[in-house]
Amino acid sequence: MSMNPEQERLFAQILELTRGFYAAASPRPFVPGKSTVPLMTPSYDWREVGQAIECLLTTRITLNHSEGNKVQDFERAFCRYIGADHAVMVNSGSSANLLALFALANPTTPRRIEPGDEVITPAVTWHTTVSPILCAGAVPVLVDVKLDDFTLDPAAVAAEISPRTRAIMPVHLLGYPCDMDAIRDLARRHDLYVVEDACEAHGAEWNGRRCGSLGDVGTFSFFFSHHMTTMEGGMLVTSNGELAELARIMRSQGVIRNTLRRAELTAHYRGIPEYSDLDPQYLFANLGFNLRPTEINGGFGLEQLKRLPDILAQRKDNGRYWTERLTPHAGFFHLPRPAGPGPDPRAWFCYPLVLRAEAPFSRREITAFLGARNIETRPIMAGNVAAQPAMRYFPFRRSRLVNAEHIHTHGFFWGNHQGIGDAERSYVADVVDEFLSGFKPWS
Repeated sequence: MSMNPEQERLFAQILELTRGFYAAASPRPFVPGKSTVPLMTPSYDWREVGQAIECLLTTRITLNHSEGNKVQDFERAFCRYIGADHAVMVNSGSSANLLALFALANPTTPRRIEPGDEVITPAVTWHTTVSPILCAGAVPVLVDVKLDDFTLDPAAVAAEISPRTRAIMPVHLLGYPCDMDAIRDLARRHDLYVVEDACEAHGAEWNGRRCGSLGDVGTFSFFFSHHMTTMEGGMLVTSNGELAELARIMRSQGVIRNTLRRAELTAHYRGIPEYSDLDPQYLFANLGFNLRPTEINGGFGLEQLKRLPDILAQRKDNGRYWTERLTPHAGFFHLPRPAGPGPDPRAWFCYPLVLRAEAPFSRREITAFLGARNIETRPIMAGNVAAQPAMRYFPFRRSRLVNAEHIHTHGFFWGNHQGIGDAERSYVADVVDEFLSGFKPWS
């Protein structure tokens, strides 16, 4: 429903009260050794909450609502930011991967991925990079990554291409951009699809283009812990209009009512006698899921996208600081590479460290030391996916995963986000110094 003048006046008061609620929150000073340095903190305030309240009060809450659709507004804004022609919002980044794989495996898609075909993807990733490949009936081929940036090794990809290969699925893990020139060159030479998993790489760039815009399709996550959040949510981006419309159909149970070409599709099916009497609201044109976001998610996204440049700048500044502080300890760790003379192309999902094989301490020892001093840590995503018990039940191929296995047992990260400033990052570096003071460095 639309607001009448009195409701608009009251809503303005609600927004002002919501703004005052956040302004009244007492800032908590960081106390070294007592305050927690968390893996994540909320990146929203009264603006996003106001968007949610507006949806609830006007009852414009579902994607099926056409008047003032926040999801569509966010989709348009996000594809402009990424540099793609189309964006299709879904309820998670995992769903975006699922939708991308099922769209490429659909009978209406040229050169479709067929059952038994292979999709090459890195062994170090999140599990819902690999699961959609299996769900679509394809076989994941897990290949090694590079130790210095966790990204897909193009040489390992080239070695595993077979007559059954139909796609490469690079993952811009932890916000590190993959070598998309090499990957796209392999895809062109072997007529393969490229599906970019950019779920952790909002704003990351490869040679001046944003990750997610360089393949046939890209995916993003807007989970609470990511660079920008819609609480739960994700996005599929592509410059292929046919693929985007298929994704819109499949996202919403297979019906055509949430497509951009709804009128054209309605006329098309009315011209087919056996379908001419079907109500276009309930015309199922293809396979379908329910992967729809809500209007609340769309409203959140509109506000979060405005914050993203500042959030990325803070993460990059934190990453630069820690790399400089920890460089004297490079004998113990594989450190993230310095950014170099130009702008840092990484999106810095976190701050990762991988212990060198010669390190005189274990991952468990250093993470326990950090944890005892209220610094949260965790393993690097799912580690080596091939080592996860779920993979026992499904067919897959794997290359020699030397780096993936090392990261699996020796890698960890702590949080790097907009909630970490000078005091927090200095404390973390001091604690690492303290831990390493008991060990003699070597060259």
